[in-house]
Amino acid sequence: MQLKIIINKFLLMVTIIFISILSGLNIDNSGYSNIYAINKVSNQSLIKLPFRLLSFDFAISEINKRDNFSIKGKWGVEHKIKSFNSKGSLPDMLYDLTSTQNVTYKSEFRELYISIMNTSSELRIGKQIHAWGSVDANSPFDFLNPVDYYYLFTDTDETKIGRFSFSLETYLNDLKLHLLVMPSHISNNIPSSDPNFPITLPATVEYYQFLEQDKNPEVGIHIQKSYSNMDLSIYYFSGYDRNFNLYGANVFLDDFDINSVTDTVFSYRKTEMIGLSNVLFINDFTIRADFAYFKTSSEDESIEARLYSGRDPISEFLNFENLAATSYFDISGEYYQYCLQLEYGLPLEINFTAQLFGYEKVKTTGNIIDIELTNFEIYLDGKDFFYPGLGSSLATLAESALIVNLDKTFYDDMMEISLVSLIDLTDQGSLFQFKIGYDIIDDVNISLLFYKGIGNKDKYPDYSETEDIDESLLYPFNGMEDFSHIRAQLKYYF
Repeated sequence: MQLKIIINKFLLMVTIIFISILSGLNIDNSGYSNIYAINKVSNQSLIKLPFRLLSFDFAISEINKRDNFSIKGKWGVEHKIKSFNSKGSLPDMLYDLTSTQNVTYKSEFRELYISIMNTSSELRIGKQIHAWGSVDANSPFDFLNPVDYYYLFTDTDETKIGRFSFSLETYLNDLKLHLLVMPSHISNNIPSSDPNFPITLPATVEYYQFLEQDKNPEVGIHIQKSYSNMDLSIYYFSGYDRNFNLYGANVFLDDFDINSVTDTVFSYRKTEMIGLSNVLFINDFTIRADFAYFKTSSEDESIEARLYSGRDPISEFLNFENLAATSYFDISGEYYQYCLQLEYGLPLEINFTAQLFGYEKVKTTGNIIDIELTNFEIYLDGKDFFYPGLGSSLATLAESALIVNLDKTFYDDMMEISLVSLIDLTDQGSLFQFKIGYDIIDDVNISLLFYKGIGNKDKYPDYSETEDIDESLLYPFNGMEDFSHIRAQLKYYF
């Protein structure tokens, strides 16, 4: 049924494009179809993560014989395996990868907006994907769109979730001004209980644990000045975190004042950001640098304006409507992130790119939750639960990191080999990725990728019966060590 709906949507899109062509409209389109399989190195089992099966970009212009107005979009189909029963034969494997009984399909417009242009400005209105920052990846400014963490290990553009926004870019000689308004808030998509995903959260947060907030529109400003050998930018943003944070806890008693339940409350802090970036060209060197300073705080002064709505076995038989105690974290803090990138062409036409990333807390404040009842006691320091809610996704994995990328093409760019290494400079975990791709025919590429993760189980050991928690869960590189895999991919560009 899902596949049928997707096919119908695709046929509808093709029909619209065909009618547009007959109407004299100019249609530009491109995209790709993609299929791959990921297998763990440890036991050769299939890792069932979603991937983009189809991506289709289009632009419709010369509407009403006007060349300053266009409609642009990016339509995609996501593929995710539910079960895989193949014994290894190619027909069985293809059946398991395509059968609607074994997979789920999700189609959506990742982007769909109108664009109005003149000689010096462009206004875009609709669902969009934005890019801030000068470095290629891991920029502290690249948070305008929330991130789908499922796609952290694929192409950077694939990670972003489109959102409705108003975007105005205007140029005045060597000066560029970008004004951005986003009416609603959208958070990152972080898998919390998927055994196929290598990063595990300390706790699974349910929807009823989130505090509903009235949020103001988010606003961003980017000003860029170009010089003969450099581009200098300044950024400002006011909005809300993309990652949720712990706001506090309520304790409810039942009608008999005997049994108690704890309602942990989560929400999104209000955050402001100001930053600078620079692109500098010195002979054969290209230096890119992004620096962002964040100031964040909780907005609500109370979390008790709701009844307990948990889903534990006790609450199914008892009513917990008596608020016995409440405590609000009132967390605020300041932190900064930076990313420095160096690009240089090595001998033998090897491209070299290196990044140094860092994240540092400047100061944090927060209340102490100290609740003591007859049969219940809890003590938590709010400062211990402060995490960055905006900035680069890399800050959730490492406080400081070095990333080195080497790549080279062969046979008239038909084959490409790349090696990427990421080293956690704080806790000594590391990731390595080796990839080889080859254009077997025009517009068809086949690639093989080897991914290796190395954790630090000396500092963050696995769970034992003598410990209260599994400390290995506190260090994401340990999970990515088990995620070590080989990926085979076939991609067709059109």
